[in-house]
Amino acid sequence: MSDRLPQTSAGARPPLPAAQLAIESYWLVMRHAGVYSGQILALSAISWLVQIVVEIVFDIATMQAGPGFRFAVLQVTRIAAFVTVLVLGGTAIFISCQRQIVLGQTPEVGQALKLRQSDRDVLRAVCVYWLIVHLVPTVVVNGAYTAEALGLPFLRLPTAAGFAFYWGWVLATAPLVVLSLPIALFETAADPLAEGRQRLDGNTGRLFVASALAFAPIAVVDIALYAFRDAVDPLDEGTRLLLDALVMPLLQSASSLATILLMSALVAATYLRLSPRLDSVYRVFD
Repeated sequence: MSDRLPQTSAGARPPLPAAQLAIESYWLVMRHAGVYSGQILALSAISWLVQIVVEIVFDIATMQAGPGFRFAVLQVTRIAAFVTVLVLGGTAIFISCQRQIVLGQTPEVGQALKLRQSDRDVLRAVCVYWLIVHLVPTVVVNGAYTAEALGLPFLRLPTAAGFAFYWGWVLATAPLVVLSLPIALFETAADPLAEGRQRLDGNTGRLFVASALAFAPIAVVDIALYAFRDAVDPLDEGTRLLLDALVMPLLQSASSLATILLMSALVAATYLRLSPRLDSVYRVFD
């Protein structure tokens, strides 16, 4: 089956049912829950291993540097490594999920671990998406954390405020660009960003609400995870070390990848509703 879809003329854009889209995204993911869980576990393990390697190399390379400099640079290095894994692995998960929902292809765990040469356009679109949607909150939240750890008073952001700012920014900006991703994957539009905005015309607010509703359960889990960590006795060094070195990195990666997967399903469901280019595909089965 071809990865590209035949194109037809555009018609009227129907209003998006926000609550139904949120529920549908979970239903679409649960149809292949085992495979998608395997993808998330595999990429979370890779992310954890990459972080370990990065920290070992960093410690060796900066043994003679001052503590403040080492901490700040280590934070930047950690974030860069984490984002790299998320972008590459998230793109692979996105493509696997999209092809399953839109084309009916069966997903496999191994699809999350590789990108084909033909996926370069999608990877480029994902990079643009990350720069627009995630760059600003990533810099602000992690910059505030680093400044607080270094004792700098000019930038302080409580954990709850940082969480709210990060995901508020993401949920507000993502609908403006997210439809460019399936368009880059399935179509040959010259400007996927412009085409996505045009196709979403009048439905931006509804997609925002759908995204917020779909993300809400993951947000609750994330908040509970950090609350649990903060509740651990700081004098219990063994438990703290286990949480900070193993449990939290794995769960943070899994949470981020689960969010990518769920939003991929939401985007696919939205794309199917707003893309008249799929009409001729449906007519094959009439």
